[in-house]
Amino acid sequence: MRSYFNTASDMYSKARPTYPAELYFWLSKQAPGHSLVWDSACGTGQASVDLAAYFECVEASDISESQVAEATPNRKINYHVCPSEITPFKDNSFDVVCVAHALHWFDLDSFWVELERVMKPGGLFACWGYNWIRLGEHEDDVMDRYILKKLQPYWKSESKSLWREYKDIRFPLTMMDVPKFELTQNWSMYRVFEYIRSWSATTLLIESDGDQFIEDAWNEMLKLWGDPLQKKTIKLPFFVKAGRFEAEFSS
Repeated sequence: MRSYFNTASDMYSKARPTYPAELYFWLSKQAPGHSLVWDSACGTGQASVDLAAYFECVEASDISESQVAEATPNRKINYHVCPSEITPFKDNSFDVVCVAHALHWFDLDSFWVELERVMKPGGLFACWGYNWIRLGEHEDDVMDRYILKKLQPYWKSESKSLWREYKDIRFPLTMMDVPKFELTQNWSMYRVFEYIRSWSATTLLIESDGDQFIEDAWNEMLKLWGDPLQKKTIKLPFFVKAGRFEAEFSS
């Protein structure tokens, strides 16, 4: 697994949306136990903290040292800097393993082997992600013309799997039916643009050509938004995949 988020980890932490509270409650109800959960590719610990409300101990890992350095401290969370494909965790350790908005960056063949090694029999695996923000018809048009079209050449190929909601990934588990969860945020216009700046493709475009496209998008959006401090409901298309190893997996 490679990391594209080693810089500006404090901004990344503040800019990213929080996940639905109902998701963590559902995970706790599907778990065979509540002693230990692994938050794989934890970033700055956003999901780790919420998981700690339902599990006795959270092992949280990320390949990015700078991300882990910005992680939220919690007495129930142990943070580690390591790839998700090679970890220090013991065999048959985890009731639940979660990957929040990161599975598309993994070396999946290696990760599935590691996952099966550390998962308890009957343990639950869950991953989730989200796609473009939805602001409204006219606002979305500004986003498309001034932001998304400019960023298109700068997205890593791995992101395409996320946009397809991981439908192109072969999961070596027995997959489960998962309830529909909604991901909404109450954001100001400033917050929306902080989120846009946290994208890896945005960073690459700014490094290449500067941030004039951000200023142009801001000026156009301001005409529609009004007061940039005003908060509005933002929707992000959200999906969850979950399953269990029912039999020994062999690659």
